[in-house]
Amino acid sequence: MTTDNYVDREPPRFVIKGHHVLFGLIGFFGVTIAVNVLFITLALRTFSGEDTPRSYVQGLEYNEVIEARRMQAEIGWQAAVNLEDEQVFVALESAEGEPVSGVFLEGRLRHPADTALDRPLAFHEREPGVYVAEARDLPEGVWILTAQVDGARPFEMEHRLWRR
Repeated sequence: MTTDNYVDREPPRFVIKGHHVLFGLIGFFGVTIAVNVLFITLALRTFSGEDTPRSYVQGLEYNEVIEARRMQAEIGWQAAVNLEDEQVFVALESAEGEPVSGVFLEGRLRHPADTALDRPLAFHEREPGVYVAEARDLPEGVWILTAQVDGARPFEMEHRLWRR
């Protein structure tokens, strides 16, 4: 018959006490909070979170946008876009295939990941129906060209461009 005698046992080498648990919890949550603060700071510095400015107001004006798109479809204009060197070319054609000349075309190059890189474009007519804008020091990558014609005939376009 064996008897367990507590006196004969070797005492444990390490005993977890209350202050060990306290320091472990403080350390765990301290590291978790520090990493979250770091990630939030980095995320807010690189992307503001708002892709479309005034998105709520744009949602309220959605019926007007639908009407403008219907009017644009009736006009039947087509646009061909090209990015060469440091220039953006837009060629406008009517529904009959004739160049659309004498309109005021304004636009913007948007970077899909960083709105700080966005830049306005000032188009001028180089030849009938062909409009050109300077795009100097444009970083490589994907760009989104948005352009519209001001005047009695509404025309808006959006086209993805690749800068190499």
